[in-house]
Amino acid sequence: MASQHLPTPAEIPFNTYTMKKPLVGTVVSTEIATAAHRAPGVETRHIVIKSPGLKYLSGQSIGVIPPGINPRNNRPNVLRLYSVASCGRGDDRRGDTVSVIVARHYWDNEETGEKQVPGVCSHYLCDAKVGDELQLTGPVGKRFLLPVDFAERDFVFLATGTGVAPFRGMLADLLESGYEKTVTLVLGVPYADSILYDAEFQALVAKHPNFKYVVAVSRGEDKNQYSDLFPTRGDKVYAHIAMWDQRDVIGPSLMKDNTAVYMCGLKGMEVGLHEVMNKMGQTYGNVEDLVAKLGDEGRLLEEVY
Repeated sequence: MASQHLPTPAEIPFNTYTMKKPLVGTVVSTEIATAAHRAPGVETRHIVIKSPGLKYLSGQSIGVIPPGINPRNNRPNVLRLYSVASCGRGDDRRGDTVSVIVARHYWDNEETGEKQVPGVCSHYLCDAKVGDELQLTGPVGKRFLLPVDFAERDFVFLATGTGVAPFRGMLADLLESGYEKTVTLVLGVPYADSILYDAEFQALVAKHPNFKYVVAVSRGEDKNQYSDLFPTRGDKVYAHIAMWDQRDVIGPSLMKDNTAVYMCGLKGMEVGLHEVMNKMGQTYGNVEDLVAKLGDEGRLLEEVY
């Protein structure tokens, strides 16, 4: 395959569209992204939006401006940011669409005591129909991107839930460019039927021997076999447990002097994954604090929330 050029920092698209001057996009498709609904009203959708003129990179985010007035301040709703779930060429590789993965969100209002308040923008997007127009802003984000010298590096991607979104695009950028190094995706989910893009990732495994795909199902039948090292509540298998289980693959990759580690998902994932990375550093490279070393060298990039 032909090699692909990634922009230098000076070429990164940024805030081409704003709240004052948004891009009007059109919903091209909207599909349920998981195999099962766990409760009424709970769903995650993959939404493809026609977005002519929007240039972006894997790892960036776009803003969506939901219509209406915020009753808390009587002002128009502000934008919400969503990680892009497609590579810069879009799902169809034509370069005129952008995709997002959106879970219906509910929150508790501590001021009023109201429980399970529907998230304004997540419900707006999940309810959108093909042909609906959306106001978009962005792209934003200059740090959580593939480096220009990606062809020379190994990568380890660590995700939970919808945090896998940026890695879907990054994997397309890597594996469709003739990339020959090793890239590993570790994905943590609560249920086996809630894995996002599983069929796509399995197909990439079959096609690209240098892509390693590891899934941790915390509410599945498997139990934590390493509770003596990394205890978990109920011996559940989280992303860091699955990562340690594949230590003979991931550990040597982490020890290379230019491997980059990207982490995206729930903030609580950091503690366990950092602990496992440090243990791998001690086991495979005589590095006491691998997390600190990766951070100091700019090779650990985290987007947690």
